[in-house]
Amino acid sequence: MSPPQPSSAAAVSSPGAISHLAAVDPPGPALARAPRIAALDAARALGVLAMVVGHTLDALLAADVRASPAVAAYWKARGLTAPLFLMVSGWAVTVAIGRGRAAGLAIPRGRLPRVLLLLAVGAALRWPGWDVPGLLARAPAPWTHLLAFDALHTIALSLLGAACLLALPWDRRERVLAFVLVAVLAVSLGMRAPAPLAPAPSAMHAPGLGLALQQAAGGTSPFPLFPWAAYFFAGGALALLAGGGGGRRAGAMAAVGAALVVATFWTGVGAMPPADPRLVLFRVGVILVLLAALSLVPAAAAARVAPLGRASLGVYALHLPVVYGWSTHAGLAGRIGPRLSFGHAVAVALAVLAASFAVHHGIVAARRGAGALLRRVRSPALAPPAGG
Repeated sequence: MSPPQPSSAAAVSSPGAISHLAAVDPPGPALARAPRIAALDAARALGVLAMVVGHTLDALLAADVRASPAVAAYWKARGLTAPLFLMVSGWAVTVAIGRGRAAGLAIPRGRLPRVLLLLAVGAALRWPGWDVPGLLARAPAPWTHLLAFDALHTIALSLLGAACLLALPWDRRERVLAFVLVAVLAVSLGMRAPAPLAPAPSAMHAPGLGLALQQAAGGTSPFPLFPWAAYFFAGGALALLAGGGGGRRAGAMAAVGAALVVATFWTGVGAMPPADPRLVLFRVGVILVLLAALSLVPAAAAARVAPLGRASLGVYALHLPVVYGWSTHAGLAGRIGPRLSFGHAVAVALAVLAASFAVHHGIVAARRGAGALLRRVRSPALAPPAGG
């Protein structure tokens, strides 16, 4: 049976996937609650909405609708979804670590469970259930699919790398420089041959560690570390420089972003490969302008949409199988296919978003209820009196 694999656009959601999960502080001593960052809450919610709508339109829009000028323009703008998630993830993680009490090796140690969870969810979503015998026989095709990197994988390893850098006894300027250098390195490594072309099947390693590393660095992965980790570290550098990004800092973000856009938009960025430095700078510039604009969102309004952003991982993991299918189960792409009008496809997308969000919160509520019940059962107050 042929696999209901997502298209290359499926990994656009990735990120962050995601950003909330990457930024959650590990358990520790209670801290005074820091003020929420309105731009961050708004950006997360916007990213989740763009992710689900983009994937659903990709799966269900009819060919004649895709050819219309308005949808073609939207398709180009949709390419910003993954960079937005990655930058917001880097921003959120760096702010969270800066606000925490952990220092030194305690920083990456505290983030390790999150890293492992992101990698586990990413691997589960790529499970090639259509060819389990091939997996057991170490056939190249199912292993190449399983080990490919999507946004969750890149966020996970970028999170670990950022935590290690922030654990070093450096001042803010040195950390900013380190983050910028890592971002530049990610773009540079993303340009190495055979990019922008995928490697030939004969150039792929046999299943094992070599194939895993090849897929992490590039290979046939939709969102390998190189160049996509550059956006995560750009977001981390932004957090170190701008903090919450309000006031004059928002103005500076907008000015820098506008300068990057003006310097690159005329170079043909719409047709460039993902690792082209001009495209990366253009996307970073657009996102800086967007984040600066979102900093103007009132805190009360941002707080209302914050739950959607905080559910990004759950919505990501739930909506992808619904839209594109999972393992041997067909999704909407296979059951309905690309034959809907724009309005109908958007309506389906909003329904998928609402359902994924509701299921995510149901799972969270069930976990909390089970945890509370377990604590009551284990509570000494409920134990029978001695000699009773």
